Amino acid sequence: MSLFSELRRRNVLRVALFYIVVAWVVIQVAETVLPMFDVADSALRAIVIILALGFPLAVVFSWVFEMTPEGIRREKDVEVNPETKQHTAQKLNWATLIAAILAIGLLVADRLMPEAVTTGTGAAAATGNPIVDAPTEASSDPASIAVLPFADLSADGDQEYFSDGIAEEILNVLVGVDGLAVASRTSSFQFKGMRAIGIPAIADQLNVRNILEGSVRTAGDSIRVTAQLIDANSDQHLWSETYDRELSTQNLFAIQDEIASAIVGAIRDQLDVELDTPVSVEAITGNVDAYAMFLRARALFRARSDFREIDLLLQQAIGLDPAFADALALRSAVLSISPEYGVVLYGDAAESSVMSIDLASRALEIDPANGLAIGVLGLREDFKLYRDEFDVTLSEVLAQYDEALEQAPDNLNLLNWRGHLYMRIGDFGAAERDFTRCLEIESAMVPCRNNRVSAILLAGRTKEADRAFSEALRLGTVGADMSTLMMVHQLGREDAFYMQALRQPALRGWLDMGELHRALEHPGEDHRVLRQRLLAHAQSLGAGTEYAAADILIALGDYDLMTVTYGFWFAPYSEYRRSEEFKRFVRRLGLQEYWREHGFPPQCRPIGTTSVTTSGEDDFECD
Repeated sequence: MSLFSELRRRNVLRVALFYIVVAWVVIQVAETVLPMFDVADSALRAIVIILALGFPLAVVFSWVFEMTPEGIRREKDVEVNPETKQHTAQKLNWATLIAAILAIGLLVADRLMPEAVTTGTGAAAATGNPIVDAPTEASSDPASIAVLPFADLSADGDQEYFSDGIAEEILNVLVGVDGLAVASRTSSFQFKGMRAIGIPAIADQLNVRNILEGSVRTAGDSIRVTAQLIDANSDQHLWSETYDRELSTQNLFAIQDEIASAIVGAIRDQLDVELDTPVSVEAITGNVDAYAMFLRARALFRARSDFREIDLLLQQAIGLDPAFADALALRSAVLSISPEYGVVLYGDAAESSVMSIDLASRALEIDPANGLAIGVLGLREDFKLYRDEFDVTLSEVLAQYDEALEQAPDNLNLLNWRGHLYMRIGDFGAAERDFTRCLEIESAMVPCRNNRVSAILLAGRTKEADRAFSEALRLGTVGADMSTLMMVHQLGREDAFYMQALRQPALRGWLDMGELHRALEHPGEDHRVLRQRLLAHAQSLGAGTEYAAADILIALGDYDLMTVTYGFWFAPYSEYRRSEEFKRFVRRLGLQEYWREHGFPPQCRPIGTTSVTTSGEDDFECD
């Protein structure tokens, strides 16, 4: 008898097939159920390994043993008649068929039903966490949506920035849809991990009708993205889908576009809302690892934290894809603004400036419409204006910011930079509009929130500014720049001044913040000794800190220094604004001409057309 015939006679082949089908069912059930209980993917891998090791044991067992009416016996010790063997074979056939039908059913359900995500009442029940009483109805506007951070279901749980980045990119696509109100990223992402709250309650907090939630799972060269759109009024799904693709940036951006289009279609068809079709977005790089590093760097840059880590990530991303224009532009921005935070990444501020311009130029060679790169070049020209390098005019710098915002109208950095220039000009109304728009897009953009408080304060609305600063404190969105230090000083928030002073790079280790506070209250006094001590202290802290100390030294009487901030409009600079050095500074920048056309800031006024300087220019005065 041949080996194959003997395998059939002993039902070894049927047992092997039955084992494979049952093992597949077990794996499918485990893959579906385990994530609901937050069981790590390592448990699923262990199940697969155990089942694989069990297969040869099952085959050997079926060869050696035989099922008889009296139970399991060693095959060589019993004589089983053909009818009994046939009966056993039929039972194995039926068991295999049932298991196969169950496996097919689970496979179909896995494709048709959304994967479990981290937000929702079901997950809350699974964890045993208390559920907040949800309101019966969220926003009445059906054309409103919030995109929650997608759950990271990767094996090691270390791809959160990747899943967050995918959700953020979908949000960015939806923001561009006319007629659709989209909650800001920060507002939505504050609900990360809050599984017990439930969709209706989250929607009520965000004042939206629809919620998009989802999950991302990467494994080797494949990715699964699950998304579901929920109508918070009914707590029912309007749409859901699972995308299984090869892991590539082209597929990632295609998935993001497909999800955005499906969402708009579902809201349009099921809630009877007129919405434009989302604009398709092309992949910004062809390298998945470079894209992941860029997403991580972008999140850190938004928080203005750990500039060295940001620069390292972007270096690595550009190394993987030298034609990655967005990474080049972002790195150029990092090198441009890090000295303002007391961090000089290479050599000195001048060297960082040269590197920044080179990176922005390379980005524009690849993508001439890259708004951030255009804006960085404008920022470099902006800085030159305030460092006695007057080869550009104020109007030219403003025009460059305007061009950048035409290409990227919702770019938070560009809105902040143009608003910052308006602040230095003294056009606080225009600055406030830019900062307000920035916060409409991203309510936790720290520089925009701080600068908006300053714009309100310098426009003369002190009580409103005080309330706005208290709101910033409540939200935890208070920066650590010198302008904020001067802003809290003018608000009379002495404790906040001390806390801000402790965060200034140029004041690290300074032992008497009260001495500085008192000196800034009396800028007209002689502070030469204090200035010398401050300058020596800043120099002892290393490269970049002397540059960061310029603002406070000007306030204390060193009027020959230059600054790129708008701090000179605050109260401690009142003596500086009365000085001839300030007048020369204003005229060199062309500010006086701007003020004649657009209006003088509250601190300054024209003396009159009959009063002119010795050079024949109209005069002005400030207080």
